[in-house]
Amino acid sequence: MAKKRWGGLAVAGAFLLTKGKVILALLKFSKFGGTLISFGVSLLFYAQVFGVWFGVGLLYLLFIHEMGHLFAAKRLGFKTGPAIFVPFMGAVIGIKDTFRTPKQEAILAYGGPLAGLVSLIPLAIGYAVTGNDFWLVIFHLGALLNLFNLLPVSPLDGGRILAGLPIIVWVAGLAALIAYGITNFSLILLLIAFFGGSAVWKRYKFAKQYEENRSTLMLYRAARERVLRAKAEQERANAEVALAPEVEEEQTVESTYDPIAWSLRLDLQDLRQASPEEARQEADDLLRYQYDAANDYDALLRRIDQRIEPLRLAEESVQYHQMPKKQQTITLLAYLALGAILFIAFEYSKGYLPTPS
Repeated sequence: MAKKRWGGLAVAGAFLLTKGKVILALLKFSKFGGTLISFGVSLLFYAQVFGVWFGVGLLYLLFIHEMGHLFAAKRLGFKTGPAIFVPFMGAVIGIKDTFRTPKQEAILAYGGPLAGLVSLIPLAIGYAVTGNDFWLVIFHLGALLNLFNLLPVSPLDGGRILAGLPIIVWVAGLAALIAYGITNFSLILLLIAFFGGSAVWKRYKFAKQYEENRSTLMLYRAARERVLRAKAEQERANAEVALAPEVEEEQTVESTYDPIAWSLRLDLQDLRQASPEEARQEADDLLRYQYDAANDYDALLRRIDQRIEPLRLAEESVQYHQMPKKQQTITLLAYLALGAILFIAFEYSKGYLPTPS
């Protein structure tokens, strides 16, 4: 039987090699070309391993799930790419916009499992009408796939839905996934756990960096604002000199003293005294920049921005994952409700599955 399946795969592969250019030429004019090609390739693989109808059922579940994400993205006004199917890995859609709030990410992620739940309805009807176990098997598989996707681990849908909740939620989901992946030795689960662990570590690292350098970031931003004001004042002074050069000649003083830069230095000293101990070294560095740059405000701004950038990224990560308490409660309740319904569907269908002969 296995030889027959792999023989069919070889025949299909030979056909694609000889006629593939014609097929691609027909599909490239359609924006759904990538979806159709990846769908066909995935069906080919699934059919060889599980059988044609099981492959069709599996791809139906994946397609509806991704259409849920696509519909949610359109409701949010996001630009999207076509759905692409990856054999034995599932399917993905490309999001061409960036999430601005965890609420947006939660809505888009929630659309997939919610559509997955809706996809179970035709399967339940098919089983009720025909009594064919095929419908029940696909129903059970759909409940399992969407329930698994609700695990609170990034990049799974559950982790993205709960991105605005405290990081402990991600840690708990990751621990459960690792434990299950080790006890059942699933490379795919362990791979997902690896990416989930990376997301947890990145989020923790940014949060720690932000807490340790919050006062330093305040210091740099205050200095940057002061330099911008000094630069604007210098530009206005230069403009006045250009309009009245004779006045400039009378008031020219041979000195490197710059009252604006001196004021900046005093401001930074005050800020340094008000900052905690860990920020003082940063303030000393910034004072050196003032001496080095003198009146070259653009150079000073560039050097300040170099220090602000990594701290700004940490700040953005912390602020992004902060969701209002009311919104957190609504998100968590919606998440638990969807998970409970899928779990009931999974457990109920499991009791009616045919036993292997």
